[in-house]
Amino acid sequence: MDNQHLQHHSHHRNSVSMAYRYTCPAQLAPLTQTLLRDLPAYINRLQQRNQLVRSSTRVSAVLASQPDFIPLPVSSSEYDNPPDDSLRQVFFTVLERQYTPGHIAEFQNYHWLFLTQTTQGWQVALMFSRLGTFPASQQPLTPIRDSSRSITAQAIRTWLRDCQAGAVKPL
Repeated sequence: MDNQHLQHHSHHRNSVSMAYRYTCPAQLAPLTQTLLRDLPAYINRLQQRNQLVRSSTRVSAVLASQPDFIPLPVSSSEYDNPPDDSLRQVFFTVLERQYTPGHIAEFQNYHWLFLTQTTQGWQVALMFSRLGTFPASQQPLTPIRDSSRSITAQAIRTWLRDCQAGAVKPL
């Protein structure tokens, strides 16, 4: 390929990649709707990277619910609402399947996510979660736990970074 053709090809490739950059939503509702659309794939990629080779159990995120923005009253939780007024609460669930030899079980994770908007965009401040079976009536939920360092929280952080980089497609 001659130098002139190479320059044209390079310019074309750069203009194509720029055409596919997306602006990360600044508003919470469209941001979280897009996040939850993509979240199962992000969770699954992280789980595949972290999975032990010898483990016979495999967990796969199947589906995330739509976001719910209605704050929980303090009395309905084992944890107090954080006092920071800049935090925004998002509630959602993730349906997961656990595969073991000869058995498949479904679980529903209930997540209480607190996001804060910074100069770099939205960031995860805190996350609390509970686990139950699916359908939910089969077993009571586990106690609320701090899940700010869980695979789900890591997946959300990775998605937010990708969104700020323009690598996420809009709804």
